[in-house]
Amino acid sequence: MEYFVKHVKLVLTILLAGVFVLLNACSSRETTTEKTFVGKWKSSRMATPIYLYDNGEWEIKKDDGAVLQYGVWQYKGTKIIWSYKADSYIGHDANPVLSATPREFQVQESDRTTTTFSRLD
Repeated sequence: MEYFVKHVKLVLTILLAGVFVLLNACSSRETTTEKTFVGKWKSSRMATPIYLYDNGEWEIKKDDGAVLQYGVWQYKGTKIIWSYKADSYIGHDANPVLSATPREFQVQESDRTTTTFSRLD
């Protein structure tokens, strides 16, 4: 009987420790929202910075202020949805967010490659 009680206590201790670790990990994880992405970013795909504004607009803008491309964006579910106008065509691109921190985020492109954005501001 004493052997049984010792093993039950050991199993309960291990289970409680595991629950504590899981709860702590979940509570310390930052929530990703649209605010996570607002700022000036360097993309691994291009040299010119991209600006994501809190009003839902985005611009690829050179240092002299010249805008090369612009559109609107939103974070919906687990994807960033980019909308843009090219001539008379309006396009949309939805990229799953693979990871996001205050300094960097990664998205999966439609060709399944990964683009990394590093914060510049």
